[in-house]
Amino acid sequence: MIADQSVNHVERFIIDEGHTSQRIEKDYGCDMMMFTFDEQGYAEPGLVWLQLKAAESLPLIGSDHFYELDIRDYNLWMFQELPVILILFDAGRRKAYWVAVQHYFSRNPARQPLKGAKTVRVHVARRQVLNRGAIAKMRALKQKALRRPVRYPS
Repeated sequence: MIADQSVNHVERFIIDEGHTSQRIEKDYGCDMMMFTFDEQGYAEPGLVWLQLKAAESLPLIGSDHFYELDIRDYNLWMFQELPVILILFDAGRRKAYWVAVQHYFSRNPARQPLKGAKTVRVHVARRQVLNRGAIAKMRALKQKALRRPVRYPS
């Protein structure tokens, strides 16, 4: 049940920000896709990949939540051209936290997995709360990944 709660929690922010999402029925690395729209309601190119992980309560190290990411997902996500967002949902608190995976690992080489590792730990700051502002940042990450601003003829 908490997996469905996590999807509902995320979808509400996506819709409130003026975008849509599509659940992926057979999960082979991501749970949802987010499609964005400009201020006039026109669909924008590309998408944002979302992977949700739900728990009754999220583990903490210092002020960060963390998740042990399977190395197979790491390898898949790091080669994605469009943003992959890991979202951790705390069912007990009804809050979610997010991190842009490619940015997280490319920003700091010390975060790279060790050779032969089966998992790699991802830290998600508690200040990275999923809300409408976070959805707007994800849209901006997508636009940056496309390497061009989205502009439509008037």
